[in-house]
Amino acid sequence: MTAPYLSLLLADGRLPTGAHTQSGGVEPAFQAGMPLAAVPDYLTVRLRTVTEVEAATAVLARRTWADGGPDRVAALVALDVAWRARTPSDVLRDAADLLGRSHLRLAAAVWDLAPLVEARRLWCRAVVVGVTAAAAGLSAAETARLVAFDDVQTVLAAALKLAPFDPAHGVAWAVRAQPEVERLVERVADLLSPADLPAPTAPLLEQWGQQHRDSERRLFRA
Repeated sequence: MTAPYLSLLLADGRLPTGAHTQSGGVEPAFQAGMPLAAVPDYLTVRLRTVTEVEAATAVLARRTWADGGPDRVAALVALDVAWRARTPSDVLRDAADLLGRSHLRLAAAVWDLAPLVEARRLWCRAVVVGVTAAAAGLSAAETARLVAFDDVQTVLAAALKLAPFDPAHGVAWAVRAQPEVERLVERVADLLSPADLPAPTAPLLEQWGQQHRDSERRLFRA
């Protein structure tokens, strides 16, 4: 099976990883008053902040797993800790842990990820996606692109449910986001160690996420 085929498989929104429970933060954004027309700008902000940190973490997890060293699980734990240090919102961390658990359950049924499973700890989604990408034979650039593309599609799919609009506009916004996705890939694909992890933050997005957790009217977890 080829890496491009597996990349398409892992990027498919119908993959049973629980991603349908997430809005990529766009539901909290709408609740805070962000207009639908601002979704493209919202995607740009995410791709330059939280999504970049996730993609960078996935790239490093892929590299760690592919290197196959005897201490790779310990190295992944250190990477997971580094990601948490760069994700101050506990709402975002909880969402990533939930997705990491479901993604690991799925991926371990396809590839041999026993050391990750037997560690019996919560892994953030980015670490699990990176390890899965290594097992699937994806390159660092393909891994980063997978994370970024998944984020774009998560936001657009949720926006379509929350503020129904012509789906063709959503596809057009996904196409417009492609240059920003490729710039993200260029920034993170060559990272070598957790010390290289970027740390951009989006305080307003984090604030909206914290407020959303206490909302009694919501369709998505985050």
